[in-house]
Amino acid sequence: MKIFVINLKRSADRREYVSNLLKGIDFDFFEGEDIANHPDHEIYSLYAPSKTLKYKGYTLTTPELGCFASQINLWRHCVKINEPILICEDNIELYGDLKTQLDNINTLVSQYGIVKLGNYFERKHIKIADIDDTYSLVSCVKSACGNSAYAITPEVANNYLSKLQGFFEPVDDFIDNEWSTEQTLFSYYPNLVARSNTSSTIGARKIKGKISLINKLNVEAYRLYRQIRQHIYNIQHKKNIPAPRL
Repeated sequence: MKIFVINLKRSADRREYVSNLLKGIDFDFFEGEDIANHPDHEIYSLYAPSKTLKYKGYTLTTPELGCFASQINLWRHCVKINEPILICEDNIELYGDLKTQLDNINTLVSQYGIVKLGNYFERKHIKIADIDDTYSLVSCVKSACGNSAYAITPEVANNYLSKLQGFFEPVDDFIDNEWSTEQTLFSYYPNLVARSNTSSTIGARKIKGKISLINKLNVEAYRLYRQIRQHIYNIQHKKNIPAPRL
């Protein structure tokens, strides 16, 4: 399983940081998409800003779109080489020994399609099985966000690529919408890898402004819609999930 770390060419400090962090682990840097000065970038033809404003109450920032574009490039690369890969951002923090878990991660992703090594929020979850004495494999019952480190197969990467047209949410929300992608997410618990407290070089996250009453109602309606769809998905797809073959 190849490991790729997304890094902007101009971000030498982050490159040095993650090189020291992952010392002893074989990985490659994957150049991130810096789209600030590229208004004709492909990502804009896929993105539906009017939907973001209607259903989220804001529009995605250029750095968020660049982050999404970088993930898309790696999904395509995963499909191209036709083997599972581990994708990491360059502002991660290790909470355990990643190197000793690589064989387990490779086995788990081959069985489940996608395995996140940590989540941004701690959520109620369904325990699938113990991985070892420290970690369990779980599936959260609601969006936990965070895609700082996850393993993915070509099949799942191709599925995500097929659903990009008209996307309107950040990439972590896109992935977390299991009911929309029809792909169940599995995660390490507790976190093996997660976002560090240091700022990311992709820049600012969403910027919210004043919105109308109608817009607020749309945002709340979509939030409720997501909850209902996720609840239905959990009932239909998260019963009797087979234990991993470690």
